[in-house]
Amino acid sequence: MAIQHAPLFTKNLHFLPKIPLTNTHLPCLSPNPKSLVRLLSFPTKKDKQFGTHGRVKCTMDYNNNGQYERSVASQQHPRPSVIQWKKELCNSVQLIGIVATPVQIKHLSSGKVLAWSRLAVKKSPTDTAWINLTFWDELAHVASQHIEKGHQIYVSGRLVSDTVEADDGKQQTYYKVKNYAANTTGSTEELWQAFFANPVDWWDNRKNKRSPNYPDFKHKDTGEALWIEGRYNPPWVKSQLSILDSRLESFQDQQASMGTNFMNGGDFTPF
Repeated sequence: MAIQHAPLFTKNLHFLPKIPLTNTHLPCLSPNPKSLVRLLSFPTKKDKQFGTHGRVKCTMDYNNNGQYERSVASQQHPRPSVIQWKKELCNSVQLIGIVATPVQIKHLSSGKVLAWSRLAVKKSPTDTAWINLTFWDELAHVASQHIEKGHQIYVSGRLVSDTVEADDGKQQTYYKVKNYAANTTGSTEELWQAFFANPVDWWDNRKNKRSPNYPDFKHKDTGEALWIEGRYNPPWVKSQLSILDSRLESFQDQQASMGTNFMNGGDFTPF
């Protein structure tokens, strides 16, 4: 991640001239072997003015076997390198946008640091996409110290989406860019550590899931999601969750008992 105050230029972008080139010798393919020369006419602005037409000339030479040979030898380019498939590379994105909200940071009891903000990305002069950003550990410190609302920044990470159902029954999709220093398995473990460190910061959806694929737990601020049957969960999740549930149940029983004692009629002084 780096703060950018100017447009990003890339080597893979090339600008083409708006006016067609004339008298240009280009390789041309023709289904007819007897046709040695083919003329393609493209009227230009100047041609229309003087009543003439510019021509792009394409030629093909044929050998004795009736097979064509291109008049201009094609340049050989190296084959792209092969990389192994990785889950964390899926939906990798690079975005430039305006920071829409101040960066908020939180230090978890597990020692991890989490920061989050929101990015406004212009899709067109009249259409803006809103992307939630999450940063972890060292990157979270960098974001909180150097990024401010209104800054134009460049970010890269993995784009994920979350569809929620509003009060009116309509579904709305939110997009978020995750940026981790660790791999996918480590990232999932860090989320579970953050959950057990502060479970009150997470929504518990286990009893009221909108759909089978809806997350079991969802962070109230960042929208991070966790599933009990997640593929990359560490092995200790279910046992720790059972301990947490038993403690919460015991705490709720104590609270209910205290409330019952408080409302006992013998505690009131008659008028």
